[in-house]
Amino acid sequence: MSKKPSKQESNKTIGINMNKKMADELTKRAESMHLSVSKYCKIILQQWVDSGNKLNLTEK
Repeated sequence: MSKKPSKQESNKTIGINMNKKMADELTKRAESMHLSVSKYCKIILQQWVDSGNKLNLTEK
């Protein structure tokens, strides 16, 4: 029988630096759904991961 991981083992905090325009847009969208920015970001990132879609990154 495997032991259930503690919250400390299963969570990790990350910080993201981004331009103000993007941060303001995330804040606006989160507030429109009555969510914290953190919760909103977790939801949209989880939806993307679950979709299996790949990012195509290119240099500008």
